[in-house]
Amino acid sequence: MPDPSIQLDLARLVSAVGVLAHLSLASSFLGAIALAVIGEYIWLRRQDKEWLDLAKKFNIVATIFFGVGAAFGTLVEFGLVTIWSNFIAIIGTAIALPFFLELFAFLFEVIFLPLYTFTWNRISKWAHWTIGLLAAIGGYYSAYNILAVMSALSVAPPGLTLVNLAEQGKNVAGAINWLAAFQTPTDAWNIFWWGANVFIFHGILAAVILSWSGVAGVVLYLYIKEKKSWQVKLLKVVVPTIAVLTAIQGLLLGHLQGELVVEHDPLKLAALEGMFWSGLRTDPLTSFVAYGDFNHQFWGYYSWPADIRPPEFVSVFYLGFMVGAGILLGILTAGIGLYLLFGWFRRIVQPLLKPSVYLIPLLAALAAIGGAVSTESGRYPFILVQSVPSADGPPQIVGVPVYQGGLFNPTLQLDPLLAALIIIVEIAMPALAGYMVYLALARPPKLLKRLVEY
Repeated sequence: MPDPSIQLDLARLVSAVGVLAHLSLASSFLGAIALAVIGEYIWLRRQDKEWLDLAKKFNIVATIFFGVGAAFGTLVEFGLVTIWSNFIAIIGTAIALPFFLELFAFLFEVIFLPLYTFTWNRISKWAHWTIGLLAAIGGYYSAYNILAVMSALSVAPPGLTLVNLAEQGKNVAGAINWLAAFQTPTDAWNIFWWGANVFIFHGILAAVILSWSGVAGVVLYLYIKEKKSWQVKLLKVVVPTIAVLTAIQGLLLGHLQGELVVEHDPLKLAALEGMFWSGLRTDPLTSFVAYGDFNHQFWGYYSWPADIRPPEFVSVFYLGFMVGAGILLGILTAGIGLYLLFGWFRRIVQPLLKPSVYLIPLLAALAAIGGAVSTESGRYPFILVQSVPSADGPPQIVGVPVYQGGLFNPTLQLDPLLAALIIIVEIAMPALAGYMVYLALARPPKLLKRLVEY
């Protein structure tokens, strides 16, 4: 009989790699379709043919990432349903609304993206741009709904009730022990409450930052070699935008999201901030950031039982990867952006251009991975987390457990070799999409050559 703890660890690893791989494809699509629409808009306003060529190329890139991402997303969904089979009950009773709305968003993408791709110079210019805008809206609204679900997994929306059937001596089909439902049907809209929107827009900006950082690295590499005008034009748009979005992430959305964690999941806060003590203790820095003073006390990580504490490594991903890499990315792109726009900091920036080819994508990737791990592992071992005040100790942290008796499929037997093969496939899919983009742009087949020529 396989060790249940090993089965759970393998399942979490397979799921994490699959979700991160799919997020990389989705982020690439969001970034590429945005650049296509922006590029075409600039061309319409300025009649600069280089922007027209760029818009067509990013249209091709977006189409590739959407095609691979949609197929891979279906595979990931079936995998999640197989591994976390009890999650189906949660979807049906609590968080079905965003999935329902996401279908309409997906239809926008499926309908308008092919129209956008194959109607260049076949309809009026502004009508064509509008079709591209609708395709982009479909993509971003799809992300909006999926991120609403991910937000609910971290912090339960207002009005959501959790029922432990096992405590009542009940279950569903001998396996489902937890149900989650809103108190009234109209409360289902609470899944889009303001706290969820903070999480959602934080995630959307992270996707754009990650994808545009990859573009910045590639174009900066080409610029150093070739010094072509289109490369400078694109860098002047992409690099300063990354700096601005990174500042918004950290100074506004990140701060608001931190306030939500302080209020709704103090255990996660203790894990993220590395508050490795027991009982109440003053943390001046966290106090200042959260409350504007230096005297607030926080419950330490060891104040809660060991079986509900998130893994200690989340503080490394939060402080070292997300915060640290995010700050460095913001400083680096701000400096390069000011140099590109105004010629400032020439002596400092010019020696940094070559290493920035690798640093910009790497820092963005580290920040994105750090944010994902901090969010998902920081709430472990629960989803739909709720904080219940306690009169004589730290707040009680409750939710639907991930492990056996919660979400994990009790019949699953995941062999380590099978898990390794699945992970290889999951990593190969984004790599394949990247290679297809390279072939489409560096060695385009006749169909794509004709598209760019139109």
